[in-house]
Amino acid sequence: MKKVIFTDLDGTLFYPKAKRKMVPGKNKNFIERFVSDGGKLVLVTGRGHMFAEKVCDYIDHQVDYICCNGASIYTNGIPIKEEAFDPELLKGIINFVHDEYKVKTVILFTKHRNMVFPVDGLALWVKFFYPIYMAMQGAYKEIIVKNDAAYLEELDKGEVEKAMIFFGATPLVSNRAKEANKELRKIFGDKAEFSWTNQCIEVTPFGCSKSNAISYYLDYNQINADNIMVVGDSGNDISMFEAYKEESYCMAHAHDDVKKHANHIIKRFYNLEDYVYPSEENK
Repeated sequence: MKKVIFTDLDGTLFYPKAKRKMVPGKNKNFIERFVSDGGKLVLVTGRGHMFAEKVCDYIDHQVDYICCNGASIYTNGIPIKEEAFDPELLKGIINFVHDEYKVKTVILFTKHRNMVFPVDGLALWVKFFYPIYMAMQGAYKEIIVKNDAAYLEELDKGEVEKAMIFFGATPLVSNRAKEANKELRKIFGDKAEFSWTNQCIEVTPFGCSKSNAISYYLDYNQINADNIMVVGDSGNDISMFEAYKEESYCMAHAHDDVKKHANHIIKRFYNLEDYVYPSEENK
């Protein structure tokens, strides 16, 4: 039996969404069985560590987690590695995005604050509709801070672990974000990590990817890479699919540009039981 499953959250462990329970019942039942049999679950997410702690409460297990696409790594609730942007570098990237793409919505995920928005220049949908959207998310709700002073303070502190660049609220901007991601990689690829997911680009400090974080976690906890499975659905999961190809699993609803990097395609997270317990009937 495989000993460790590294899983993405949104679109993977949380799929399909269960706003009251957070984790769909069949996914949670599989986790219970897997952990009871001695398996280990590790969350690997673009979300911050405060949200990961919340997930532990919903699944009734204290699991380890890798957050902000690898910028922070936690074992037993204690950070074993934390990376943050050089403030001047991040400001340069943000200014470039503002000037070249006229995108004003850049959200910061920091060591002590989960989501920090600037107010000046934000699109109306962010100012007024995003808070409403977040309020309707039930178990997935996160605390957001909309304040120019707080935004500038976090930029200067040097504690930003991830920046998320939003190109808009409609699917029509997805290709624009995809092309911008390629351009940002060309210009800043030796200074930061960029990953594209639909309408947004996620930016983390150089070297902070899900694959690098998993490698660090395995070394720290003395776990053999042959004993792991990785599962996800979006652009920020590609690095771990490529690094751990044989036991990589992508969700069937993922974009084709993501699915092509994984070795296996599954419809639901709990379908992993067919691979963890291959001798049994789990259809």
